[in-house]
Amino acid sequence: MHIPDGLMWPAILGIGWIISISMVWYAVRRTRSPLARERIPLMALLGAGIFVAQMLNFPVGGGTTGHLVGAALATIMLGFAPALLVLTTILLVQCLMFGDGGVTALGLNILNMAVIGCGVSRIIYGSSPDSMKRPSTIAAAWAAVFAGALACAIELGASYWASGGSYGIPMTIALPSMLGYHALIGAGEGILTVGVIAYLRQVLPEIFASPRRQLA
Repeated sequence: MHIPDGLMWPAILGIGWIISISMVWYAVRRTRSPLARERIPLMALLGAGIFVAQMLNFPVGGGTTGHLVGAALATIMLGFAPALLVLTTILLVQCLMFGDGGVTALGLNILNMAVIGCGVSRIIYGSSPDSMKRPSTIAAAWAAVFAGALACAIELGASYWASGGSYGIPMTIALPSMLGYHALIGAGEGILTVGVIAYLRQVLPEIFASPRRQLA
């Protein structure tokens, strides 16, 4: 799902930067509280695990790649704002140190995987009753991956249309390529997310029992 440099119409790159910077600024403000700072060790732990998972890339088509995202896991464990910062940091390191995703396209990559991924996870998991948390975890993980892929495909198609074919990928290619692969990736991520959370419930039950654990 990482978008490389040179593929997107500059105006769409700018829109991605504006939205992503605004949301990261919001997340920074929300995580300045003492309660949020108590989550930093868990943020680091999850960030390291998600970073490794995201480095396992495979080609999807049209110059983009598919991989696990981890947005739902981070959001369920940390809340929206801390999870957004974790995913943004991962994407920044991948871009600058490993060349995974373009520098100019970083705003769009943050938008698709961090902002949309964490936002969708927050809505689905946060609105589900306690008796439905396990299926809602799977649904949140799948939807986070699929929604990010859908946004990426739309951006690619919009770039192609707006630039007269100079940038992007035709929508007829981008949509089936991105959504077909990521529907399967999302299913796998849902299963893995449930498994990781079940394991953490066994080894770190205090995280889930603490009244301070809130979705922000």
